Amino acid sequence: MKEILLELAEAVQHAVAELVEDPAEVVGRGADGAPSTRIDRVAEAAVLRVLDYEDAPLNVLSEEAGFIDRGGDSTLVLDPIDGTHNALRGVPAYSVSMAIGRSHLADIEEGLVRDLVSGATYYAAKGQGAKLNGRPIRVHAYDPKDLLFTVYLGSNAHPDAARVARLARRVRSLGAASLDLCLVARGAADLYYMHSAVANTKLRAVDIAAGTLIVREAGGLVLDLGGRDLDLPLESKARTDLVAVGDRRGWEAIQ
Repeated sequence: MKEILLELAEAVQHAVAELVEDPAEVVGRGADGAPSTRIDRVAEAAVLRVLDYEDAPLNVLSEEAGFIDRGGDSTLVLDPIDGTHNALRGVPAYSVSMAIGRSHLADIEEGLVRDLVSGATYYAAKGQGAKLNGRPIRVHAYDPKDLLFTVYLGSNAHPDAARVARLARRVRSLGAASLDLCLVARGAADLYYMHSAVANTKLRAVDIAAGTLIVREAGGLVLDLGGRDLDLPLESKARTDLVAVGDRRGWEAIQ
């Protein structure tokens, strides 16, 4: 399915680049009741058009439309624009995130994240490693003296996030979970910490399905806050916090 994922990514990138109407206009509600902006809907529509044209045997679980039964055995887990607020504010960090699986994160078979600003494409297939623009990537070797974390911060973050941030030499936050995960996968960050104090800002399967597989195939771990391998049903309303690390010692360092 790699070729169809690449075709979908190209379609989204083209649709977003060609958008001339107000991208921030609220045009409806997503599957979880959150407002949907025009840029989200345009990106999602581009994916659905390609799936119909190619007659791809995939159901769809999307941030905007929810679950669409297209008669497939597998499901495309789609966040058409991950980092919508970044896109609308002009922050150059947003992506389309797509994964193919059946019922849970644990059975995701393929994942692709396209950075819609740089065009960088992250891809992984289960058991075959992870790649960035076709080249293999690996997580960073653990170095306690030079830790770089990406941490979800702000008014909705759990107070513990500030404690974790202070443990790193350097801290970043992209505001797009798929790209934060890919930073860990490529070795640019040692750890990604997402702990929200507000239920409706925790992460959904559509946010993390692709990135989770990419991190794991690059040699890293994606854990729940108890240190267990993260799993999540592929459902619109399921939400979670997480820690992604390149090395188990990164997890131990924040305890």
